[in-house]
Amino acid sequence: MMNFLRRAVSSSKRSELIRIISVATATSGILYASTNPDARTRVSLAIPESVRESLSLLPWQISPGLIHRPEQSLFGNFVFSSRVSPKSEAPINDEKGVSVEASDSSSKPSNGYLGRDTIANAAARIGPAVVNLSVPQGFHGISMGKSIGSGTIIDADGTILTCAHVVVDFQNIRHSSKGRVDVTLQDGRTFEGVVVNADLQSDIALVKIKSKTPLPTAKLGFSSKLRPGDWVIAVGCPLSLQNTVTAGIVSCVDRKSSDLGLGGKHREYLQTDCSINAGNSGGPLVNLDGEVIGVNIMKVLAADGLGFSVPIDSVSKIIEHFKKSGRVIRPWIGLKMVELNNLIVAQLKERDPMFPDVERGVLVPTVIPGSPADRAGFKPGDVVVRFDGKPVETIKEVIEIMDDRVGKRMQVVVERSNKERVTLEVIPEEANPDM
Repeated sequence: MMNFLRRAVSSSKRSELIRIISVATATSGILYASTNPDARTRVSLAIPESVRESLSLLPWQISPGLIHRPEQSLFGNFVFSSRVSPKSEAPINDEKGVSVEASDSSSKPSNGYLGRDTIANAAARIGPAVVNLSVPQGFHGISMGKSIGSGTIIDADGTILTCAHVVVDFQNIRHSSKGRVDVTLQDGRTFEGVVVNADLQSDIALVKIKSKTPLPTAKLGFSSKLRPGDWVIAVGCPLSLQNTVTAGIVSCVDRKSSDLGLGGKHREYLQTDCSINAGNSGGPLVNLDGEVIGVNIMKVLAADGLGFSVPIDSVSKIIEHFKKSGRVIRPWIGLKMVELNNLIVAQLKERDPMFPDVERGVLVPTVIPGSPADRAGFKPGDVVVRFDGKPVETIKEVIEIMDDRVGKRMQVVVERSNKERVTLEVIPEEANPDM
């Protein structure tokens, strides 16, 4: 280390460097150095906050710029920087990777570091935008209580994101989609909301309220950035207990609906171990930056720590459909699909040596009679490798390519036994919304 510093610093500046090393030694500080591609060497000194004031008593002074302006360039190609270590929180890096103070942690995102106030700060950012929703329920005019759930204000115009099962009757969804909803904010204000959009398959709905005063809003994040083990919090009104916050981690980022026994629905969920109970439905799943990265939708009744949320990336696409068409348009071609990988392919080749020579792709075990795929010439056993000119390996990729393109011709390349490659042309139809 000392040889490195000798080469980096001219002799005229070594005295100040020696002083900094002395401070690091005397205060149990941490001294470290790095060389940037621009040939500038940076030396950083982290010192405990408890000795910060004592520096003023030294018979000599470290340049003020070393403590307060870490990006300031001193002595040509040599740069000093010094920062005071917070008492209990880890240092926070900004987008450029530069260390910044954590003294005002309430106004800065955590960027992945979990400190004493990290979860509390995230909850404080999202809390004002989380609302309690209640819908009167009845049967032939007889009141039977209320359906209670949660939601999040995502737009200053009063748009609230929630679950469809909280605000509509799935048995009579078309007649209920314009129903009234009682909305209560964290600050105690109450509104009468209207369900403006609801989608049965995704269980996502939008409620609208009108306010003459400004409304708090939440920021939407990106669920694609999540990894198993990431910290998250769930906010909502379980059992009508408003402003409830629970914390946990992401257990799985792509839990398939088929894993949960929801056959026929190709969807993926975020699995977490946050405490989720009746009333949490529709509330936000939030990252440590206070951004919504999912909508809490259900839990496993027979087990603790098994909660599921709709990823916000999928929700954002649903909202786009709502804005564009007033409903979610889902193309349908009539294929049952299974994703392949090397192990599954090897197993299938053991059973049938004539199985297509592929490593990955989407297997078609069943073609629904009379469907667009049937008319296009698909056969059971086909392996889809390209869809509308793009290589595909997952069902999700196929669904994303079709998007809302109902009635549009699409070319699909499939591999068949005997090393046969065939190009088919299929025209998707709109799926029955009640399927």
